[in-house]
Formats: sequence, structure tokens, C-alpha cells
Amino acid sequence: MRTAIVHDYLSQRGGAERVVLAMAGLFPDAPIFTSFYSSDLTYPDFAGLDVRTSSLQGSIDPEHFRRSVLRLPGVFARLDLSAFDQVIVSSSAFAHHIRHRHSMVYCYTPPHFLYDTRAYMGSRARAGLTRPILAPMRRRDRAAAARHCSYAAISRQSARQIRAVYGRVSPVIYPPLSTEHLPAEIGPMPLEPRAMVVARLLPYKRVDVAIRACATAGVDLTVVGLGPEETRLRRLATRGVTFLGRVDDSELAQLFRDHSLVLAPGLEDFGYGPVEANYAGRPVIALAGGGALETVEDGANGVLVEGWDVDRWAAAVTGALSRTWDPADLRATTRRFDADTFGKSLRQWVESTWEPPQGQVRAAVD
Repeated sequence: MRTAIVHDYLSQRGGAERVVLAMAGLFPDAPIFTSFYSSDLTYPDFAGLDVRTSSLQGSIDPEHFRRSVLRLPGVFARLDLSAFDQVIVSSSAFAHHIRHRHSMVYCYTPPHFLYDTRAYMGSRARAGLTRPILAPMRRRDRAAAARHCSYAAISRQSARQIRAVYGRVSPVIYPPLSTEHLPAEIGPMPLEPRAMVVARLLPYKRVDVAIRACATAGVDLTVVGLGPEETRLRRLATRGVTFLGRVDDSELAQLFRDHSLVLAPGLEDFGYGPVEANYAGRPVIALAGGGALETVEDGANGVLVEGWDVDRWAAAVTGALSRTWDPADLRATTRRFDADTFGKSLRQWVESTWEPPQGQVRAAVD
């Protein structure tokens, strides 16, 4: 069975890129097709894989790739994948615009850029101006989604969005927790309380809430991540806020050891942050909505906060720091997200979508 993997772009270090690496481990002979690839900006593991880029490679700035987002649907639609029996698409953007007779999509979310424009842009006015312009693109996007054999979602939150936007029913396959960048041994809580947020600096991540809440609570905050919101967030920050930008895996592992809790104020489709924090033995303060409802149990491995009221978030920070958390118990809550469970579920989904061409009989699978 000749398999290809297709992913939106490889220019970031995030959960989706870790999923692609896990897929490559499950299908080691499958090349990875993507719109463009920057070895300096994503995980070094991709350097040893068969990564094949589109005509966009070298023609856009990977640091500002969102400026070229309108070019992505056509680029993927023109990919020649005819040499492969099946194609597995990993997408939260436009990789699902590929054309193949037997393709399936592991979907993180329908593109926020198209369907949640206000949250993505962080401005009602800009979203209002942009939304009519994007209408033809949304129609084209829905048509692309209808062509695939099957969809799978990363969470129940994502499955609801896929059904609402694309009319597709999708099983939930939780993404695997990669632990190479997390502390192997669980360390004790630091003596000095300090909070951390790990996120791309985009409006819908609501890092501004974390900054204001920690200032109100009188707790120092470390911000890990890059994005177009950085300038605004730096202006908002007090002296107790440290911006680290992009960090490597060894640095991130040490940061988890050095911090008392992790904040996740964004409305996430799944959100690796809470699971990673729990594996590192740290509690989470997360928005009571979206993917966090599937990963955070209030009072057991973190605290859920309704809405984005800064005083509520500040009270949650103070309350979490006043509690005693058992780091080993926090790690134990992450077992259901292990790589073996993901691998078994993904293979079952891929196999269940396959219908052999007329006149052929599918070989039995052990």
C-alpha cells in the first residue's frame, strides 16, 4: 500500500507538527507533502524524512507565511498524488484541498481564518471587512471537504466544528502526547511561585488575559512563543513578565520544572499545553470551554475558569498556588493520550475507510 502524508506547512513547532512526526513513524515509507518547509523553524526530526514541498518553497517568508494564505488552496489542489494508493491529510488550514480518489483528513479544526474570523484577527472591524471577501473561499473550502473519504477529529470540540462547517461526522482520535521535550523525572514544585503560558501569540490565544491576571495576582509570568501579537502584548506587560520567544526542547523541559503552574486562556480545539503541563507534574488553569473540557478535570489536574474576566483568572491563580498538588498524580492523568493509543486508533480509522477497487479483494489485516 503506497501511502502519502500531506500537511499544511512545516514552519512551526507545535502539536500539529508532532502529530505529523507520529504519522511518519506509523507509515515510515510515506513521503510528507507540504506547501513549504523551513528546517530552522520546525522540529529537527523532519530533516531525516522525505519531505516534498510545493511551488511555494523559496517564494515566501516562513516567518510571515500568513500573508500568503490565499495561495494555499490552489497549491494543494495542484499536487500530483496519483502515484499513491491512499493519502492521509493533516490539516487545520488548506491541505485538504488536495485531490485524490482515496484521501482521508485528520482535522485539527476547520480554518479559523475562514470560519472564526473575528477571533483569529482579534478585531470586530477587521473581521467585518474581511468576511464578505472570504465568502467565495469558504464555498471552495466546503467543496474540498466534501471530496474526501473520511474525516477524523482531534477532539469532541473539533468534531462539532467539522460537522457544523462541513457537514461531516468524524470519529475522535486524540493526538499523541510526545514526551521527548518534557521532563523525564518529575521535579518538586519550585520554592518561588511563577506561572507560564506556552502559545503562539495570536489574538484567540488570549495571552493578554494571562498577563493581566498574573499582574493582578502579583505572580510573575513567563511567555513562551512567537506571533503577530507580540508587540501589543509587550506593551501590556508589567515588569514581572518575561518573553522568551521560541525555545528548544531542553529549554522547555527546564521551564516546566521552574514554574508552578501553566495558564491556557485560549479557546482551543484540543490544546497540548494542559496535557504537557500535567505530564511535567504541573497544574493547569484553563478556559472552561473547547478542548480543555476534555483534558482538564476541575480540581483534579487543574482549575477551569468561565470566561475571560481578569479578576476570576487572578483568583484562580491565587487559589491554585495555595493548594498542594501531587506531581505524580498530575502525570498519571495523561495516560489516555499516549502514542500507542493514538497509533492504534489512527490505523483502525485508516483501514476502515479503505474500499478496494472493483474486482480486488482487500488482504486481511492482523
